[in-house]
Amino acid sequence: MRLFPREESFLPQFRKASDVLVEAAKALEDLSASFDDIEVKVARIKHLEHEGDQVAHQTFGLLSSTWITPIDREDIYALVKALDDVLDEIDAVAARILLYKIEKPSPEMRAATALISQSAVAIQRAVPMLDDLKQSPAILAACVEINRLENEADSLFRISIGNLFENERDPIRLMKWKEIYEKLENTTDRCEDVANVLEQIVIKNS
Repeated sequence: MRLFPREESFLPQFRKASDVLVEAAKALEDLSASFDDIEVKVARIKHLEHEGDQVAHQTFGLLSSTWITPIDREDIYALVKALDDVLDEIDAVAARILLYKIEKPSPEMRAATALISQSAVAIQRAVPMLDDLKQSPAILAACVEINRLENEADSLFRISIGNLFENERDPIRLMKWKEIYEKLENTTDRCEDVANVLEQIVIKNS
C-alpha cells in the first residue's frame, strides 16, 4: 500500500530534511576529528542549519495549503519539527566549540559525534520508506537502531562527565566541556524523538 501518492510533495520534503541532517551530522563529525579551519567548518554547519530551516518552513507552508493530507497533520508537523530540532542541536554544539575557543577535540566528543552521524544515517534510511507501508518492518528496525544508539550515547555521556570531573582541574574548562557534552547528548535525544514520530506514523497507518 502506497502511503504517499506519487504527486505528493511531503515525502520529497522529508527526504530533503533528512539529507541535510546527514550532511550536518557528518560535518560535525569532521569537525570533531580536527579543529583545523574551525571557523569554516562551523560556518558550514550553520549554513546547513539554515537550509534545514528553509525546508521546514516550506513544508509547513505546504501543510497549511493542503486540504487533505496523506497522514495526520500533527504527524507531519511533528516529523518536520523533530528533524529540525536535531539540526538545531548540531548547530549548537558547533557554535559552542567556536565560542568557547576549545583548543582540541576530546576522544569522548569524537565518539559522541560518531553516534550522532550513525543516528542521522538511520533516519535518512527510514524516511523514504514512509512511501510504502510494506516497508514498515524496516522503518521500525531503523527506529530500534536509533534507540540503541541513544542508549549508547547516554552511557558515553555518563562516562564523559565522570572523566571530566575527575581529571579537569580548571573550573572554566570544566563548565565549557560539560555544556558541550550535554549538547551532544541532547542531539541523540532529538534523534530518538524522530524515531518516536516515525514509529507513531507506522503504527497509526498500518
